[in-house]
Amino acid sequence: MSRFRGIALVVLTAAAAYALLIEPAHIEVTRHSIGSPPSGSPSIQIVQLSDLHLQSMGRREAAVVREIQSLKPDLLVLSGDVIDAAENLSVLDSFLAMLGPGQKVAVLGNWEHWSGVNLTDLQVLYSKHGVRLLINEKVQYRFGARALTVIGLDDFTGGRPEPALITPPPKGEGSVVIQHSPGWFRSPDAAAVDTRASLCLAGHTHGGQIALFGLPVWTPRGSGDFVAGRYDLAMCPLYVSRGIGTSIAPVRFGARPEIAVFSL
Repeated sequence: MSRFRGIALVVLTAAAAYALLIEPAHIEVTRHSIGSPPSGSPSIQIVQLSDLHLQSMGRREAAVVREIQSLKPDLLVLSGDVIDAAENLSVLDSFLAMLGPGQKVAVLGNWEHWSGVNLTDLQVLYSKHGVRLLINEKVQYRFGARALTVIGLDDFTGGRPEPALITPPPKGEGSVVIQHSPGWFRSPDAAAVDTRASLCLAGHTHGGQIALFGLPVWTPRGSGDFVAGRYDLAMCPLYVSRGIGTSIAPVRFGARPEIAVFSL
């Protein structure tokens, strides 16, 4: 019996060390093809970063920067919970400065609402680095001969999303809807949307952050029945990112941090 307890202790210690020290920095780049581009037109490459929960510029953040610089996306999407404390605006400043040029959009997550960060200061900081913060707003981007409407909704958990913004894009063009908390896509407001978007992006769940045999131990309020990955909904193909950072506890197990890349 004592030998069994010793083996169990070793296994638990190894699992805890992995969850604390290894998996939180073990970033996975996932790739997804959405639809087919018009004949003769290249795909639009969208990269999603979610739930960074920036607190410092450590090895995980440096790895994210290297990946984004290598990917050179047509559009970078920051889908909320980029920071969770007002004092971390300076860290966000440093992080964005390292990303380099390119078209970027961001939306709010629940922690941007709950952290007490001044949203005007956040918007000014994003603008300084060429990031368009969308709070119930839409914007059109052009990629060569193709155009894409990007709709950024306020967060479902901490804010007030306005689904009336989700309208059909001009004929022949695509649209992307960004909403931090995926539970919104099960709400009556979402059910009332009568148009289909090319892609919807969300985060918030962290993939459970701790998942055993693919099953999350817990997901936060606002997740609905979503955990991570692709879900084909009436409104759109929805992708729920596992995100990059951690919340509440600095651990991940069975839910590696993720940079999601979409060819649209």
